[in-house]
Amino acid sequence: MPQLPMLRRRALLLAVCAPTAARSGQAPLHVLVDGSIEMPQALFKDGQAVDGLQVELAREIGRRLDRPVAFHLVPRRRVAPMLAAGEQADLICNYLPAWLPGPLQWSRAYLDDADLLVTAARRTRPSQLSDVAGQPIGTVSGFVYPEVAAALGPRFLRDDAPNAIATLRKLALGRVDHALVGRVTFEYLMRRGDVPVDLHPPFVIARFKTACALSPRSPVTLTQLDGALAAMQSDGSLGRIFDRYR
Repeated sequence: MPQLPMLRRRALLLAVCAPTAARSGQAPLHVLVDGSIEMPQALFKDGQAVDGLQVELAREIGRRLDRPVAFHLVPRRRVAPMLAAGEQADLICNYLPAWLPGPLQWSRAYLDDADLLVTAARRTRPSQLSDVAGQPIGTVSGFVYPEVAAALGPRFLRDDAPNAIATLRKLALGRVDHALVGRVTFEYLMRRGDVPVDLHPPFVIARFKTACALSPRSPVTLTQLDGALAAMQSDGSLGRIFDRYR
C-alpha cells in the first residue's frame, strides 16, 4: 500500500514529460524519404533516416501539427505512387512538381535551390548547355532534369549513379567530365571536402524554390501544412534549420 502514491506520482510525471504529439492521440505524419538522397538532405543509419534537412524539417512540421512523425525510406520511383495512394504516405519535402508528377498537392515554396552543371577543370567550361550535347553527363538514377532534357533532346547522354556523391566521384575519376547536381547538396559537399577534383565555377541551369508534396488522401490539409510552414518562416525556425546545413 505505501507504494501506491509513489506509483501514481511516477505515472503523472511520465504523462507530463511525454511529447505533445504523443499526448494528442493524433495519427502519425507519415513522411517519405527517398533512399537515393544524401546529406545535407538526409543521413541514414541502419536503414532509418536520422538527420538532415528533410528529417529536421519534417519533425518541426509534425510538432507544429501536433503529430508524431514516422519516416519511411523508399525507392525514388515509389514516392509519387505512394503519395497518390496515401497508404502510410502523407508527405515528402524539398521537391518540385516537375520531379514528382501526379495528383499531389503542393505547399508554399520555401527553400532556394538550383540545378548546376559542374565541369572538371581539365575540360573547357561550357558557356551554354549546347556545349555539352553528345557528351556523357553524370546524373542520378531516377532524377529528372527537365531543362537539360528540353535543351539537348536526344543528345542528352546520361551516365547514372546511385546518388550525387557517386556522380561526383565519377567526375573525380575522369569517367565523366560534367555532372548535374543540386546547389544545396553541391555546396555542402564542397565545404566538407567531399569533391576531390578541381572544378570550374558551376554553370547555373535553373533556379527554383522547393516545396512539400502532400498526399491528396492525407488527413493533414494543405491549409494546415502551409500554416505550419508560414509560422516556421515567420519565427525563424525554418532559417535556423537551413543554417545548420549551409
